[in-house]
Amino acid sequence: MTSVPALQGLHHVTAVTADARRNLDFYTRVLGMRLVKTTVNQDDVSAYHLFYADALGSPGTELTFFEWEQVPSAHVGAGTVSETALRVGGGRAELEAWKTHLARHGRVAGEVGIWSGIGLPSLAFTDPEGQPLRLIAEEGAAGGHPWPGSPLPPEASVFGLSAVTLTVRNVAETALFLTEVLGFRAHPDDSSLYETGRGGPGANLRLAASASPGGQGAGGVHHVAWTVENQDEQHAWREYLAVKGVPNSGLVDRFYFQSLYFRIPGGILFELATRGPGFTADGESLAHLGERLSLPPFLEARRAQIERGLPPLDVAPVVRP
Repeated sequence: MTSVPALQGLHHVTAVTADARRNLDFYTRVLGMRLVKTTVNQDDVSAYHLFYADALGSPGTELTFFEWEQVPSAHVGAGTVSETALRVGGGRAELEAWKTHLARHGRVAGEVGIWSGIGLPSLAFTDPEGQPLRLIAEEGAAGGHPWPGSPLPPEASVFGLSAVTLTVRNVAETALFLTEVLGFRAHPDDSSLYETGRGGPGANLRLAASASPGGQGAGGVHHVAWTVENQDEQHAWREYLAVKGVPNSGLVDRFYFQSLYFRIPGGILFELATRGPGFTADGESLAHLGERLSLPPFLEARRAQIERGLPPLDVAPVVRP
């Protein structure tokens, strides 16, 4: 590892849905995440791009979705992000409450157990399209800002990303790239766990092996983004990756943040994303994030055309009783 700044931890995870309406209902009304931006995939403006996060839309709390209605279902295997873990407050008791809550909404969860390595209680389940998810409880831990629209009390609400699990064919090759190129560290208590930045929840990555290839699609993850502070750090990473012979996209202006994309050994797409400028950069107020279709300035002239191609969504704010 050279002098490039360390990656700070997870920025966002972007997945795929074939049904934006059902997706919106589950992630806001069942998981209690806030819809902080309703926009489009900037590379395919016929598709929604929905951002769920904490109350402020903070980096490190974002789970986002592209909607592609005709896409086949994903299946876990080599070359896929096989699980996304979310941070919640509380401990085992709160996870038991989550298990009951999920069951009321038709989602069968596993038993509350311990997520190895970091030793915290966790609960595995899937979303309505089969995407593997996990809640990891961190009683008293610092993190994001729970949204008042959550169906559970603030102390048990989702307040950020905790970890991702990557399934690859050659674990040793991917681990070497993570540690020698990207600066991840092997966890001292768990040989399958790697961490970056400050380490711990929000900065964790687990590697799993499979000889069978996976497939992207609805209910699967498209890419994982890691946080860099600003464009100066991003420029440094672009130059560093070039020196290391890692093909990359160059800097891409996503307006709400700046991006740099590349694939790691095993084929999974990584992104390095800046902290800002954030979801109010387009003039949408913090109080009303996500309530209308937002477009970056370079797409605004095409608004009428874009809106005609999108089905309407019910994005009225959810208020917790």
